[in-house]
Amino acid sequence: MQTVSVFLQTTNQHYIERFCHILQSMQEKIDTSPVRIECRVEEHGCHTQFRFVSWSREEYTCETLEYMASFVALLVTEWTVQVIEVELLRTFLKRKAKGAFIHKFDEIYPYIQFVFHELDEVRENMNRSTRKAAIYEQVFRYLDEEQYLYLEGFVKFRLKNYRILLDKAFEMGLQQYQQDKEYQEFVELLRFFVSKQEHRYPLVHVVLRETQEFIMYDQDDTKIDLSQVDTILGFRPDRQEDHIMSALIALAPEKIVIHGVEDSNVLMQTMRAVFGDRVLGCVSCAHCLTTPGNLDFQFSSHYNT
Repeated sequence: MQTVSVFLQTTNQHYIERFCHILQSMQEKIDTSPVRIECRVEEHGCHTQFRFVSWSREEYTCETLEYMASFVALLVTEWTVQVIEVELLRTFLKRKAKGAFIHKFDEIYPYIQFVFHELDEVRENMNRSTRKAAIYEQVFRYLDEEQYLYLEGFVKFRLKNYRILLDKAFEMGLQQYQQDKEYQEFVELLRFFVSKQEHRYPLVHVVLRETQEFIMYDQDDTKIDLSQVDTILGFRPDRQEDHIMSALIALAPEKIVIHGVEDSNVLMQTMRAVFGDRVLGCVSCAHCLTTPGNLDFQFSSHYNT
């Protein structure tokens, strides 16, 4: 028979309830046969003890001897990620964010989760443990030597690298959220400005080139001299997307057709965010044939009619 005890402070009922919920979920999903693992909950002063007891219907092997520690380590890992992780991130937000951001945790959290996903992928590619695996390994090693685990203290003092990782992910996620909000505000401003413009061209075609260059044609398929547009703007944007958007705002077309770009393309999404239903996509006309990767002779274009 093996025993392991996990202690949580009785004053924090939320921690205890979530621990019980995760424990029940794991008991329903994980088959530890031939080892049977039971948990007995007892009150000991200011702590609630989760006493895990295991025994095997068969003679223990090197593998089954680790079932108890593996089960508890997995339980502690899930509890840490599902409960403590969110609380720590909320604490970081209150301490580091300013103004309205303090109350935007539910909006910021998905960005942090995306950062976690990216960091885990990087660590896997480097043959290093993901954040969950790192927690699990540390708990498992601890239980290999100790029978008693005081959970709040363990997270605070033993998982310092994990807390550093959380802080890094929070900073990156918050930065991405802020950039996204600024971008959305900028798009809203452009959309408002564009909606007030008088149209200078009935139609402008945008044809992308392989060299990150692009050509624009008017409704008569006459090439538009973009150098004049750059002169009007007073500068030439470095990024293709910025250059195209700046040129279109200066040209103020009533309708825009972008050739050889899928609907899911970032440029297409940005153009539609600013110009709305004035933007049309085409992948099958003569212009599209000059765009690499879009050689399709089956369809004709009717955008000029």
